[in-house]
Amino acid sequence: MGLKEKRIIQAFQNDLFPALETEINTAAGYTVPLNISWNTLMEDRFSHIYNDTFPKIYFLPLIEAFKAICVDTMGVELLQAGLKEVVIVNENDEHNIERAITFEDGVLKINHSPIINADKVEDRTARIISLLEDKLEEFAEGTPETESAETSAPVTEKKQEATEAPNKMTIQELYNQSLVLSLEKQEIFSEMVEGLGWSCDMLEGKLTYGDNQVFDIQVIGTYAENEKSWLWAWANTQSGIPEKFTQTSLAMKAIGEAYQIDDLINPKTELDSDPGAYFSTIASSMLKESCYVPLTFKGLTVYVTVTSKEADDKARTAPALICSHFTQVAASYKFPHKYSLYFYLKAKGYEVDLPGNNIVAKKDADQILGIFDLKGRLMKISNSKITVQA
Repeated sequence: MGLKEKRIIQAFQNDLFPALETEINTAAGYTVPLNISWNTLMEDRFSHIYNDTFPKIYFLPLIEAFKAICVDTMGVELLQAGLKEVVIVNENDEHNIERAITFEDGVLKINHSPIINADKVEDRTARIISLLEDKLEEFAEGTPETESAETSAPVTEKKQEATEAPNKMTIQELYNQSLVLSLEKQEIFSEMVEGLGWSCDMLEGKLTYGDNQVFDIQVIGTYAENEKSWLWAWANTQSGIPEKFTQTSLAMKAIGEAYQIDDLINPKTELDSDPGAYFSTIASSMLKESCYVPLTFKGLTVYVTVTSKEADDKARTAPALICSHFTQVAASYKFPHKYSLYFYLKAKGYEVDLPGNNIVAKKDADQILGIFDLKGRLMKISNSKITVQA
Protein backbone atom coordinates (compact mmCIF):
# COMPACT_ATOMS: atom_id res chain seq x y z
CA MET A 1 0.00 0.00 0.00
CA GLY A 2 1.47 3.33 -1.07
CA LEU A 3 1.41 6.60 0.85
CA LYS A 4 -1.56 7.88 -1.18
CA GLU A 5 -3.67 4.82 -0.38
CA LYS A 6 -2.69 4.96 3.30
CA ARG A 7 -3.79 8.59 3.51
CA ILE A 8 -7.11 7.89 1.81
CA ILE A 9 -7.89 4.96 4.11
CA GLN A 10 -6.81 6.97 7.17
CA ALA A 11 -9.10 9.82 6.09
CA PHE A 12 -11.98 7.35 5.76
CA GLN A 13 -11.28 5.98 9.24
CA ASN A 14 -11.16 9.46 10.77
CA ASP A 15 -13.95 11.24 8.93
CA LEU A 16 -16.51 8.72 7.68
CA PHE A 17 -16.16 5.52 9.67
CA PRO A 18 -17.24 6.89 13.11
CA ALA A 19 -20.75 7.70 11.86
CA LEU A 20 -21.02 4.30 10.17
CA GLU A 21 -19.87 2.53 13.32
CA THR A 22 -22.48 4.43 15.32
CA GLU A 23 -25.18 3.33 12.88
CA ILE A 24 -24.02 -0.28 13.17
CA ASN A 25 -24.19 -0.19 16.96
CA THR A 26 -27.52 1.63 16.93
CA ALA A 27 -29.04 -0.94 14.58
CA ALA A 28 -27.69 -3.82 16.69
CA GLY A 29 -28.68 -2.31 20.01
CA TYR A 30 -25.22 -2.78 21.51
CA THR A 31 -21.54 -2.23 20.70
CA VAL A 32 -20.64 -4.77 18.02
CA PRO A 33 -17.05 -6.13 18.17
CA LEU A 34 -15.51 -5.09 14.85
CA ASN A 35 -12.18 -6.46 13.64
CA ILE A 36 -11.24 -4.58 10.46
CA SER A 37 -8.01 -5.29 8.58
CA TRP A 38 -7.76 -1.85 6.98
CA ASN A 39 -4.40 -2.57 5.35
CA THR A 40 -6.01 -5.30 3.21
CA LEU A 41 -8.88 -3.17 1.95
CA MET A 42 -7.05 -1.60 -0.95
CA GLU A 43 -6.84 -1.67 -4.70
CA ASP A 44 -4.23 0.82 -5.88
CA ARG A 45 -5.96 1.78 -9.11
CA PHE A 46 -9.29 2.54 -7.43
CA SER A 47 -8.39 4.18 -4.13
CA HIS A 48 -10.21 7.34 -5.21
CA ILE A 49 -13.58 5.58 -4.89
CA TYR A 50 -13.13 4.04 -1.43
CA ASN A 51 -15.47 6.56 0.17
CA ASP A 52 -18.21 5.25 -2.10
CA THR A 53 -17.38 1.53 -2.13
CA PHE A 54 -16.34 0.88 1.49
CA PRO A 55 -19.78 1.80 2.93
CA LYS A 56 -21.66 -0.12 0.23
CA ILE A 57 -19.57 -3.28 0.46
CA TYR A 58 -18.75 -3.57 4.16
CA PHE A 59 -20.91 -1.34 6.36
CA LEU A 60 -24.34 -0.56 4.89
CA PRO A 61 -25.20 -4.28 4.52
CA LEU A 62 -24.35 -4.76 8.21
CA ILE A 63 -26.55 -1.84 9.23
CA GLU A 64 -29.54 -3.00 7.20
CA ALA A 65 -29.13 -6.64 8.25
CA PHE A 66 -28.94 -5.73 11.94
CA LYS A 67 -32.04 -3.56 11.57
CA ALA A 68 -33.89 -6.54 10.11
CA ILE A 69 -32.73 -8.93 12.85
CA CYS A 70 -33.24 -6.50 15.74
CA VAL A 71 -36.86 -5.54 15.14
CA ASP A 72 -37.66 -6.66 18.69
CA THR A 73 -35.96 -7.42 22.00
CA MET A 74 -35.69 -11.09 21.12
CA GLY A 75 -33.63 -10.27 18.03
CA VAL A 76 -31.31 -7.91 19.93
CA GLU A 77 -30.67 -10.47 22.67
CA LEU A 78 -30.07 -13.29 20.18
CA LEU A 79 -27.67 -11.20 18.10
CA GLN A 80 -25.72 -10.14 21.17
CA ALA A 81 -25.53 -13.71 22.47
CA GLY A 82 -24.67 -15.34 19.15
CA LEU A 83 -22.53 -12.81 17.29
CA LYS A 84 -19.05 -12.89 18.81
CA GLU A 85 -17.26 -10.73 16.26
CA VAL A 86 -17.50 -9.15 12.82
CA VAL A 87 -14.33 -9.56 10.75
CA ILE A 88 -13.85 -7.36 7.70
CA VAL A 89 -10.94 -8.24 5.44
CA ASN A 90 -9.91 -8.63 1.81
CA GLU A 91 -7.78 -11.73 1.43
CA ASN A 92 -8.31 -12.67 -2.21
CA ASP A 93 -10.54 -10.07 -3.93
CA GLU A 94 -13.55 -12.36 -3.56
CA HIS A 95 -16.89 -11.00 -4.80
CA ASN A 96 -19.13 -14.06 -4.88
CA ILE A 97 -21.27 -13.35 -1.82
CA GLU A 98 -21.64 -17.00 -0.78
CA ARG A 99 -17.88 -17.32 -0.51
CA ALA A 100 -17.22 -13.74 0.58
CA ILE A 101 -19.68 -13.64 3.51
CA THR A 102 -19.64 -16.45 6.05
CA PHE A 103 -20.81 -17.01 9.62
CA GLU A 104 -18.97 -19.69 11.57
CA ASP A 105 -18.47 -20.19 15.31
CA GLY A 106 -20.19 -16.88 15.99
CA VAL A 107 -17.85 -14.91 13.72
CA LEU A 108 -19.43 -13.05 10.80
CA LYS A 109 -16.68 -12.64 8.21
CA ILE A 110 -16.90 -10.30 5.23
CA ASN A 111 -13.95 -11.22 3.03
CA HIS A 112 -14.80 -9.15 -0.02
CA SER A 113 -13.07 -7.11 -2.70
CA PRO A 114 -13.17 -3.41 -1.77
CA ILE A 115 -14.46 -2.33 -5.19
CA ILE A 116 -16.12 -5.17 -7.17
CA ASN A 117 -19.95 -5.28 -7.24
CA ALA A 118 -20.14 -2.34 -4.85
CA ASP A 119 -23.72 -1.47 -5.78
CA LYS A 120 -25.07 -4.91 -4.83
CA VAL A 121 -25.82 -3.73 -1.30
CA GLU A 122 -29.17 -5.55 -1.15
CA ASP A 123 -27.60 -8.87 -2.13
CA ARG A 124 -24.99 -8.63 0.61
CA THR A 125 -27.65 -7.54 3.11
CA ALA A 126 -29.83 -10.52 2.22
CA ARG A 127 -26.85 -12.88 2.59
CA ILE A 128 -26.05 -11.58 6.08
CA ILE A 129 -29.71 -11.76 7.17
CA SER A 130 -29.99 -15.33 5.91
CA LEU A 131 -26.84 -16.44 7.72
CA LEU A 132 -27.84 -14.80 10.98
CA GLU A 133 -31.39 -16.14 10.90
CA ASP A 134 -30.14 -19.66 10.21
CA LYS A 135 -27.23 -19.83 12.65
CA LEU A 136 -27.56 -17.22 15.45
CA GLU A 137 -29.45 -19.51 17.79
CA GLU A 138 -26.88 -22.26 17.31
CA PHE A 139 -24.01 -20.03 18.41
CA ALA A 140 -26.04 -18.32 21.13
CA GLU A 141 -26.57 -21.72 22.76
CA GLY A 142 -22.80 -22.06 22.77
CA THR A 143 -22.43 -25.78 23.38
CA PRO A 144 -24.20 -29.03 22.49
CA GLU A 145 -26.83 -30.42 24.86
CA THR A 146 -24.50 -33.27 25.84
CA GLU A 147 -21.91 -30.88 27.27
CA SER A 148 -21.56 -30.84 31.05
CA ALA A 149 -22.65 -27.96 33.25
CA GLU A 150 -19.03 -27.38 34.29
CA THR A 151 -17.85 -26.73 30.73
CA SER A 152 -20.87 -24.64 29.74
CA ALA A 153 -20.61 -22.27 32.72
CA PRO A 154 -17.77 -20.14 31.26
CA VAL A 155 -19.87 -19.56 28.13
CA THR A 156 -22.67 -18.14 30.28
CA GLU A 157 -20.18 -15.90 32.05
CA LYS A 158 -18.80 -14.66 28.75
CA LYS A 159 -22.30 -13.84 27.50
CA GLN A 160 -22.98 -11.89 30.69
CA GLU A 161 -19.71 -9.98 30.31
CA ALA A 162 -20.61 -9.08 26.73
CA THR A 163 -24.02 -7.87 27.84
CA GLU A 164 -22.56 -5.68 30.56
CA ALA A 165 -19.58 -4.35 28.59
CA PRO A 166 -19.76 -0.54 28.35
CA ASN A 167 -19.93 1.29 25.06
CA LYS A 168 -16.74 2.98 23.93
CA MET A 169 -16.89 6.71 23.27
CA THR A 170 -14.41 9.53 23.69
CA ILE A 171 -15.33 12.92 25.04
CA GLN A 172 -14.29 14.49 21.73
CA GLU A 173 -16.79 12.28 19.91
CA LEU A 174 -19.53 13.43 22.31
CA TYR A 175 -18.52 17.03 21.68
CA ASN A 176 -18.53 16.59 17.89
CA GLN A 177 -21.97 15.01 18.09
CA SER A 178 -23.27 17.91 20.20
CA LEU A 179 -21.59 21.01 18.75
CA VAL A 180 -23.94 22.06 15.94
CA LEU A 181 -27.16 21.58 17.91
CA SER A 182 -25.73 23.28 20.99
CA LEU A 183 -24.63 26.32 18.97
CA GLU A 184 -28.15 26.62 17.59
CA LYS A 185 -29.53 26.63 21.14
CA GLN A 186 -26.99 29.29 22.18
CA GLU A 187 -27.89 31.50 19.25
CA ILE A 188 -31.61 31.33 19.96
CA PHE A 189 -31.27 32.12 23.65
CA SER A 190 -28.80 34.95 23.05
CA GLU A 191 -31.33 36.62 20.76
CA MET A 192 -34.02 36.31 23.45
CA VAL A 193 -32.00 38.05 26.19
CA GLU A 194 -29.78 40.34 24.13
CA GLY A 195 -28.90 43.55 25.98
CA LEU A 196 -30.58 42.53 29.25
CA GLY A 197 -28.88 42.42 32.64
CA TRP A 198 -29.11 39.27 34.73
CA SER A 199 -29.30 38.07 38.31
CA CYS A 200 -29.13 34.54 39.65
CA ASP A 201 -30.45 32.83 42.77
CA MET A 202 -28.61 29.49 43.09
CA LEU A 203 -30.62 28.42 46.14
CA GLU A 204 -33.89 28.89 44.27
CA GLY A 205 -32.53 27.65 40.95
CA LYS A 206 -33.62 30.77 39.04
CA LEU A 207 -31.88 32.96 36.46
CA THR A 208 -33.54 36.31 35.71
CA TYR A 209 -32.95 38.58 32.72
CA GLY A 210 -34.31 42.11 32.71
CA ASP A 211 -37.41 42.62 34.85
CA ASN A 212 -39.46 39.55 34.13
CA GLN A 213 -37.69 36.84 32.11
CA VAL A 214 -37.17 34.12 34.70
CA PHE A 215 -35.72 30.71 33.85
CA ASP A 216 -35.20 27.48 35.77
CA ILE A 217 -31.58 26.38 35.88
CA GLN A 218 -29.35 23.42 36.66
CA VAL A 219 -25.78 23.98 37.82
CA ILE A 220 -23.18 22.05 35.80
CA GLY A 221 -19.94 23.13 37.45
CA THR A 222 -17.52 25.95 38.17
CA TYR A 223 -14.11 27.06 36.95
CA ALA A 224 -11.87 28.94 39.39
CA GLU A 225 -9.45 31.18 37.52
CA ASN A 226 -7.05 31.59 40.45
CA GLU A 227 -6.83 27.86 41.18
CA LYS A 228 -7.00 26.88 37.49
CA SER A 229 -9.45 24.13 38.40
CA TRP A 230 -12.83 22.76 37.28
CA LEU A 231 -15.27 21.40 39.88
CA TRP A 232 -18.47 19.52 38.96
CA ALA A 233 -21.57 20.74 40.76
CA TRP A 234 -22.37 17.26 42.11
CA ALA A 235 -19.03 17.32 43.94
CA ASN A 236 -19.34 20.91 45.21
CA THR A 237 -20.57 20.07 48.71
CA GLN A 238 -19.51 23.40 50.22
CA SER A 239 -21.60 25.64 47.98
CA GLY A 240 -24.93 24.77 49.54
CA ILE A 241 -26.59 24.31 46.14
CA PRO A 242 -29.68 22.09 46.62
CA GLU A 243 -29.23 18.64 45.08
CA LYS A 244 -32.30 19.10 42.89
CA PHE A 245 -30.38 21.78 40.96
CA THR A 246 -27.37 19.53 40.31
CA GLN A 247 -29.22 16.80 38.41
CA THR A 248 -27.71 17.78 35.04
CA SER A 249 -24.19 17.51 36.47
CA LEU A 250 -25.09 14.08 37.87
CA ALA A 251 -26.38 13.08 34.44
CA MET A 252 -23.04 14.11 32.95
CA LYS A 253 -21.31 11.94 35.53
CA ALA A 254 -23.54 9.03 34.50
CA ILE A 255 -22.55 9.56 30.86
CA GLY A 256 -18.90 9.52 31.92
CA GLU A 257 -19.39 6.27 33.81
CA ALA A 258 -21.22 4.67 30.88
CA TYR A 259 -18.47 5.57 28.40
CA GLN A 260 -15.56 5.47 30.88
CA ILE A 261 -14.61 9.12 30.36
CA ASP A 262 -12.48 10.34 33.25
CA ASP A 263 -13.10 14.04 32.54
CA LEU A 264 -16.79 13.53 33.37
CA ILE A 265 -16.18 11.32 36.41
CA ASN A 266 -13.37 13.07 38.30
CA PRO A 267 -14.92 15.55 40.75
CA LYS A 268 -12.15 18.15 40.34
CA THR A 269 -9.62 18.67 37.58
CA GLU A 270 -6.67 21.05 37.34
CA LEU A 271 -6.77 22.79 33.93
CA ASP A 272 -4.98 25.89 32.65
CA SER A 273 -7.96 26.88 30.48
CA ASP A 274 -11.66 26.92 31.31
CA PRO A 275 -13.39 23.72 30.01
CA GLY A 276 -16.87 24.88 31.01
CA ALA A 277 -18.11 25.73 27.50
CA TYR A 278 -16.78 22.40 26.22
CA PHE A 279 -18.58 20.37 28.90
CA SER A 280 -21.71 22.52 28.67
CA THR A 281 -21.92 22.03 24.90
CA ILE A 282 -22.23 18.29 25.50
CA ALA A 283 -24.69 18.76 28.35
CA SER A 284 -27.08 21.09 26.54
CA SER A 285 -27.29 18.81 23.50
CA MET A 286 -27.21 15.30 24.97
CA LEU A 287 -29.45 16.11 27.93
CA LYS A 288 -31.89 18.19 25.85
CA GLU A 289 -31.43 21.41 27.81
CA SER A 290 -32.54 24.68 26.20
CA CYS A 291 -29.00 26.13 26.36
CA TYR A 292 -26.18 26.87 28.78
CA VAL A 293 -25.04 30.16 30.32
CA PRO A 294 -21.67 31.07 31.90
CA LEU A 295 -22.12 33.34 34.92
CA THR A 296 -19.04 35.20 36.18
CA PHE A 297 -18.56 36.06 39.86
CA LYS A 298 -15.15 37.65 40.72
CA GLY A 299 -12.77 35.06 39.29
CA LEU A 300 -15.28 32.21 39.41
CA THR A 301 -17.33 31.17 36.37
CA VAL A 302 -20.44 29.15 37.11
CA TYR A 303 -21.93 27.20 34.21
CA VAL A 304 -25.66 26.56 34.29
CA THR A 305 -28.15 25.06 31.87
CA VAL A 306 -31.45 26.77 31.24
CA THR A 307 -34.94 25.37 30.73
CA SER A 308 -37.10 27.55 28.47
CA LYS A 309 -40.17 26.47 26.53
CA GLU A 310 -39.96 29.70 24.56
CA ALA A 311 -36.41 28.89 23.46
CA ASP A 312 -37.32 25.30 22.63
CA ASP A 313 -40.25 26.49 20.51
CA LYS A 314 -37.85 28.62 18.46
CA ALA A 315 -35.70 25.60 17.47
CA ARG A 316 -34.89 25.44 13.76
CA THR A 317 -37.31 23.08 12.02
CA ALA A 318 -37.43 24.44 8.46
CA PRO A 319 -34.92 22.54 6.28
CA ALA A 320 -33.57 25.78 4.79
CA LEU A 321 -32.80 27.14 8.27
CA ILE A 322 -31.15 23.88 9.30
CA CYS A 323 -28.92 23.99 6.21
CA SER A 324 -28.12 27.66 6.73
CA HIS A 325 -27.17 27.12 10.37
CA PHE A 326 -24.91 24.19 9.57
CA THR A 327 -23.19 26.15 6.79
CA GLN A 328 -22.47 29.02 9.17
CA VAL A 329 -21.09 26.71 11.84
CA ALA A 330 -18.91 24.87 9.31
CA ALA A 331 -17.44 28.19 8.20
CA SER A 332 -16.65 29.28 11.75
CA TYR A 333 -15.55 26.16 13.64
CA LYS A 334 -13.19 23.25 13.08
CA PHE A 335 -14.92 19.88 13.44
CA PRO A 336 -15.61 16.72 11.36
CA HIS A 337 -18.38 18.03 9.12
CA LYS A 338 -19.95 14.79 7.96
CA TYR A 339 -19.87 13.15 11.38
CA SER A 340 -21.42 16.17 13.09
CA LEU A 341 -24.07 16.74 10.41
CA TYR A 342 -25.17 13.13 10.81
CA PHE A 343 -25.93 13.64 14.51
CA TYR A 344 -27.41 17.11 14.03
CA LEU A 345 -29.95 15.77 11.53
CA LYS A 346 -30.70 12.74 13.71
CA ALA A 347 -31.42 15.13 16.59
CA LYS A 348 -33.82 16.98 14.29
CA GLY A 349 -35.78 13.77 13.71
CA TYR A 350 -34.47 12.93 10.24
CA GLU A 351 -33.83 9.44 8.92
CA VAL A 352 -30.22 9.66 7.76
CA ASP A 353 -28.54 7.49 5.13
CA LEU A 354 -24.88 7.54 4.05
CA PRO A 355 -24.76 6.73 0.32
CA GLY A 356 -21.13 6.87 -0.80
CA ASN A 357 -19.54 10.07 0.40
CA ASN A 358 -22.84 11.89 0.91
CA ILE A 359 -25.60 12.28 3.47
CA VAL A 360 -29.26 11.98 2.51
CA ALA A 361 -31.71 12.83 5.29
CA LYS A 362 -35.49 12.54 5.05
CA LYS A 363 -38.30 13.69 7.30
CA ASP A 364 -41.87 13.55 6.04
CA ALA A 365 -41.75 15.28 2.63
CA ASP A 366 -38.50 17.15 3.36
CA GLN A 367 -35.08 16.03 2.19
CA ILE A 368 -31.60 17.37 2.97
CA LEU A 369 -28.54 16.45 0.93
CA GLY A 370 -24.97 16.93 2.14
CA ILE A 371 -22.05 16.49 -0.26
CA PHE A 372 -18.52 16.10 1.10
CA ASP A 373 -14.97 15.83 -0.19
CA LEU A 374 -12.72 12.83 0.43
CA LYS A 375 -11.83 14.13 3.89
CA GLY A 376 -15.45 14.51 4.95
CA ARG A 377 -15.45 18.30 4.63
CA LEU A 378 -18.64 19.98 3.50
CA MET A 379 -18.80 20.93 -0.15
CA LYS A 380 -22.53 21.58 -0.45
CA ILE A 381 -25.70 21.23 1.59
CA SER A 382 -29.18 21.74 0.15
CA ASN A 383 -32.80 20.96 0.88
CA SER A 384 -35.72 19.93 -1.31
CA LYS A 385 -39.14 18.33 -1.25
CA ILE A 386 -39.55 14.62 -1.94
CA THR A 387 -41.59 14.03 -5.06
CA VAL A 388 -44.51 11.71 -4.37
CA GLN A 389 -45.93 9.82 -7.32
CA ALA A 390 -49.72 9.78 -7.54
